Amino acid sequence: MRVTHFCNINLIQKCVGIVLLTQCFYVYSEPVWQEYKNKQGVSVHYQSHSDNTFEVKGEVDVEHVSAKDFLELLSDTNVAPHWVENVSKVRVIKTLSPSENIVYSYFDSPWPIANRDVVTYSCYSQLTPQQSLLIVKAYLNELPLYKNVVRIETLTAHWLLTQHNGSLNIVYQVYALPGGIIPTWVNNKVGLNSVFKTLFNLRDMLAHKKYQAKEPVIEAGACLSTE
Repeated sequence: MRVTHFCNINLIQKCVGIVLLTQCFYVYSEPVWQEYKNKQGVSVHYQSHSDNTFEVKGEVDVEHVSAKDFLELLSDTNVAPHWVENVSKVRVIKTLSPSENIVYSYFDSPWPIANRDVVTYSCYSQLTPQQSLLIVKAYLNELPLYKNVVRIETLTAHWLLTQHNGSLNIVYQVYALPGGIIPTWVNNKVGLNSVFKTLFNLRDMLAHKKYQAKEPVIEAGACLSTE
């Protein structure tokens, strides 16, 4: 019995052409990151989505610290308002596993904009001996809505931590929608400024160890929750 393949001798050139066309489309569809600010060792870039909202990515290097130091800073939720821009309250409301937490954060907004809050799921995992990842995403229906506070329902983010030559490279990438009625351009501007100031403050907190580790400190493990 003769078996006919799509990529037989007569069609091999067409097959190669299709593969090349697919690869070219993939290359040209790669997301483009635009620079917002690169100042004092902190860089921030953004990627525009089809609805004109921004995904934001920031990067900073911190000398003489480790991923463990970063995690210990996160465990001290009392100092979060000192480095996370616009946040006035952070608390862990549930520990799902040594690598997973449910966290509540409250954001102050200037009048007349309503204050915001968000409940997030976070999970920490080890990618390589030198690199680890903390993912964060909105976790709905864990807490009731509060009066006069807008709940943020769209948020995906991650912290990529890379150890090299005695310093820690931190890349923070986030996409979030504030909910309520806020012009897109205002949200984009606030998001860009917030990431820059947060990373700038974060470096200072880590470099000068302005925190006290609080048990339990999140550990690398499996991300079991799918919600």
